[in-house]
Amino acid sequence: MVIGHLKRVMDAASAMGLPLVNTFMGGDAAKTPDQNWESALEIWPDIVRHAQDRGLKITIENCPMLFSYDEWPGGNNLATTPHAWRRILETWGGTIGLNFDPSHLVLQMIDIQRFIREFGPHILHVQAKDLMIDREGLYERGILSAGIGWQIPRLPGLGEVDWGVFFGELYRAGYDGDIIIEHEDRGFEKTDELVKRGFLLARNVLRPYVV
Repeated sequence: MVIGHLKRVMDAASAMGLPLVNTFMGGDAAKTPDQNWESALEIWPDIVRHAQDRGLKITIENCPMLFSYDEWPGGNNLATTPHAWRRILETWGGTIGLNFDPSHLVLQMIDIQRFIREFGPHILHVQAKDLMIDREGLYERGILSAGIGWQIPRLPGLGEVDWGVFFGELYRAGYDGDIIIEHEDRGFEKTDELVKRGFLLARNVLRPYVV
């Protein structure tokens, strides 16, 4: 059912002349990440061919999809780490690329600069979102809680991402595509006015780097 839905989205994107379709590379909670990769090798060739036949690229966001305590180790998305992305790109790099969100590297304590230097040519879409680490929550719950209780999604400029360094690496990698503000910040969600204020705040933080 999920694969059929994704194919229909691809068909619609192709009909509208869009170049990209964004999704995730999911996993089975009863399997390890390596076992899920073996499943991906069986499932994804058909999806990739469907995209290729329609002249589309598939972008996968690097979000671990960890939101609760009952999710399998590694989250509900395989495409989150350098190890995983090397596998994906070696297999389907001509069709699959990254929908890159730096906040998810903060959560995983992965070096953002190094990641962009390695995978920059494969970044096809960028989401501007920040992440604040609640040090008190981290102290209380530890890293094995996978962020539950200490990861706080924030608007750009209100978290740990150094946006000057981020854009410096993106430009060095040759990226010249869209930068989409992902408005995920509970401090700016309660009213329409706060939502608008959040977008303006993010715009002002990003404006020096985007022309």
